[in-house]
Amino acid sequence: MTRDEQVLIEVLTEAAIEMPWPEEHIEEWLLGYAQRAVAGHVSVSVVPAPTPDVSLLFGTGRYLVAHRSLTEEPFSALDRRLLAALTTMATASRHAARREARLRQAAHADDLTGLWHHGYFRELLEGVAETRIGETLALLFLDVDGMKRLNEHLGHLDADEVLREIGVRLRSDVLPEGSFAARMGGDEFAVVVRHLDGAEHLEQIVDDLHALLREPVTVGDHMVSVEVSIGEALSVSGADDPEVLLRDAESRMREHKRSRGPDALPPRWYDDRTVLRDMIAQGRVEVAYQPIVDVQVGDTMGYEALVRGRHLEFGPVSPMMLVGAATKLRMLDELTEVVIEQSLEVVGSVARRTGRDVALSVNIEFEQLRADSRLLRSLPDRVRGTGVHLVLEMSERHVAPWSPAQRETAADLDRAGIGLAVDDFGTGFSALGLLTGWDWEWVKIDRALVADAGSDGGRTVLDHVVRMLADLERTVVVEGVETAAELTAVRETGVRLVQGTYLAAPSSGQAVLDRVASGGLRMLPPA
Repeated sequence: MTRDEQVLIEVLTEAAIEMPWPEEHIEEWLLGYAQRAVAGHVSVSVVPAPTPDVSLLFGTGRYLVAHRSLTEEPFSALDRRLLAALTTMATASRHAARREARLRQAAHADDLTGLWHHGYFRELLEGVAETRIGETLALLFLDVDGMKRLNEHLGHLDADEVLREIGVRLRSDVLPEGSFAARMGGDEFAVVVRHLDGAEHLEQIVDDLHALLREPVTVGDHMVSVEVSIGEALSVSGADDPEVLLRDAESRMREHKRSRGPDALPPRWYDDRTVLRDMIAQGRVEVAYQPIVDVQVGDTMGYEALVRGRHLEFGPVSPMMLVGAATKLRMLDELTEVVIEQSLEVVGSVARRTGRDVALSVNIEFEQLRADSRLLRSLPDRVRGTGVHLVLEMSERHVAPWSPAQRETAADLDRAGIGLAVDDFGTGFSALGLLTGWDWEWVKIDRALVADAGSDGGRTVLDHVVRMLADLERTVVVEGVETAAELTAVRETGVRLVQGTYLAAPSSGQAVLDRVASGGLRMLPPA
């Protein structure tokens, strides 16, 4: 037996003994085993590599890619079988981890909200109390105000949808990492808030929770907004009894509820068609603008128009809810019309003041690409002579197979100088076929790929995606850049067009015009 054969047997044996691999180390271990067993460059990518390289799918949209230069020996059949065996183990480990997570969730989580049962919550709380070292944390106790009235008006099934959505929001990133929540029963919830910086930090989180949970929920044909009473108990000492903290939080919640009175903040519900129409009619659907920056020259080359809404009683309404309601009510064109009307005025003004053509990207849904769309037919005349280059973005996740009528509509737009673009690239499942389905104006790489670029594997993935899009002669825009390190990583790939909060957060039309008046289109020093 040769030394190489011994190494192969050792790698396979070790990998098999460790099965199933820990979920958090699956990619790391797969790369480690593959690099020990097979000579060449081995990496993980979201796109397969061309032959003669080896590409093996081992997860949703993840490939193990092995590459050798033309001067090296090609991969042997044994090499390929070994890599196939390792990716099979990785896939099996991923399935085992997900199965275990589902079983644990089923055993310990509430069916309606997906949050932990109160019993398991107490176990987790005890575990945190025993292991915290110098950590400041807090217990929150929440109760939905006026839930009885909601049940009476909407019925229990629709009212349950409000509780379900509260569960979703309590699992969002509004809470610090490591925090967790539970449904304690009925319309009551508890939260452990970890890694606090002090009382002011907790106060800000409670304010953010109030605002988040107050945002309307679409339930059937209604938009519903509820208020939640929250009691808090801050703990700076590991000696604090967690059960006492939980009781203190509950007691303070009830004090808050009593101090406001039973009818101070009742739940509110409205017909969602009326809400959306009223917001449009009252001018409460607005646009925020985020610059798309050419980081090589340092100038803004365009803006993405982002829909925003504020209801008179509900307050801010999330873009996702606006678009969701418009989709359900077949009012997408009406909502898009508001965005286009406002953004053409603002970006057209930028173009006139600077004497330069400026791109404007507007998000549409794939289903809006219709031959009978009066909105789309109106666009060529509306952009002509404005200095605005209009680009309509469609999310990768929602693009379906094209009909002949849609292709003809897209061709008409193209002949009028209006481009189509792919948004959120890297988050869906049909990406590779989608790229060659149309001559896209640009392809926007989603933040999910940018956020991972700080690691070797993440940077390799980003490099692969950028090179693939360059080979397909697609202009790339990277969105969601939030830090200097992310901008550096993106620049190193050769991408020129970037947007994200590190460069500029979305701002009002007036703020855009004020910035242009004072500093033109300059955003960065030239690279």
